[in-house]
Amino acid sequence: MTDHLARAAVDRAEREPLLGHRAAAVRAAIDAAAPLLETADPPLRARLLLRLASVTMVEGDYEAADQALEAVGRHVPDDTLLRFLAGVRACRVAIRRGPEPRKVAHDTLVRAAMRLPELAGDDAASPWHVVTSELALAIAELALHDDPPAATAFEPLGRLVTELAEPEIAFAGHQLLAAYALSIGEPERAARELRAAVPIAKQAGSPADEIEARLALAGALVATGDPIARDKAAGTVSRALELAERHALVELRHAALIAQAGVLASGGKTASAIDRVLELARSAVARADIAEYVAAVGIMAELYARSGDHVSAFRTIVEAHRALADATGASDAAVERFRPLLARLRDRIGEDRLMKIAADVEHANHLADQIAHQNRSDPS
Repeated sequence: MTDHLARAAVDRAEREPLLGHRAAAVRAAIDAAAPLLETADPPLRARLLLRLASVTMVEGDYEAADQALEAVGRHVPDDTLLRFLAGVRACRVAIRRGPEPRKVAHDTLVRAAMRLPELAGDDAASPWHVVTSELALAIAELALHDDPPAATAFEPLGRLVTELAEPEIAFAGHQLLAAYALSIGEPERAARELRAAVPIAKQAGSPADEIEARLALAGALVATGDPIARDKAAGTVSRALELAERHALVELRHAALIAQAGVLASGGKTASAIDRVLELARSAVARADIAEYVAAVGIMAELYARSGDHVSAFRTIVEAHRALADATGASDAAVERFRPLLARLRDRIGEDRLMKIAADVEHANHLADQIAHQNRSDPS
């Protein structure tokens, strides 16, 4: 009876979709299963450790992921399938660690891809299908770091996502295929992949993942340059913003506002785009989030600069700097925060143009102060 319960608990932990924002739900399933495995067979414990490795990898705790994968080997030293799966998953962790571990992962994955056909066979129902899926993801993740990525690295993944019903693999696969499509300048293809990812996140009950997929989809649609696609992007972002507000996802709401500004700006609606970013800046002020306030100012300045209004871009940066310095009393610190924004504008328009704008704005401000002073002194 205990073994039956343990097996059912591990099955639940494996079935719980692990999307970018569902780590907590999967970890809860792992925690529920763990107490039942004290006397269970080693393969069950190894399967739960493999699941734990996936969760910690998504959470960015690569040390914990490696430790869990090493423990798999100790539990099932003679289980070829589980050891093979642990090795491929360890490669996915290594890919995320940086260039040097990535080289080791490359060599390991090449050897794994050569051995897999003889081990897995041709049976679609073989338990080795989970290794095939993991290997396809790992090869695609590795290839994305190449410039340009090799098309052949994504072909197995493309076949996989059309045949596979497992939401976790399909969701990650569509995202990887979209990233590849964008890297080779095919936004229409990226949009198709991201459009397929949205309902997976929705069905998994993960509004945060759905929002991120929708925002990525909107970006791909805008990148096509098609006015009809841009209208669809606007609707996609509006839906993402609505979801973020309904579920009180503050950071994603801000991301949606920025995306909305980007869609509007791409259609030449700079003023409306600025309004969205102003909303973000006000929110940052209300929460005393200086970093986000400076980021919002940078976005507004960029929007003005893209429209050719370099004077407004300069004024936005300078006035925001003055406001922050007055509010915090730390003018030197404020200068350092805004210096990169001015440098970006200088690189765009040149040093001479920037200095002329600065002089003109200073002169205009001086005249405005004089007029205001005269008005205050006028007895009429």
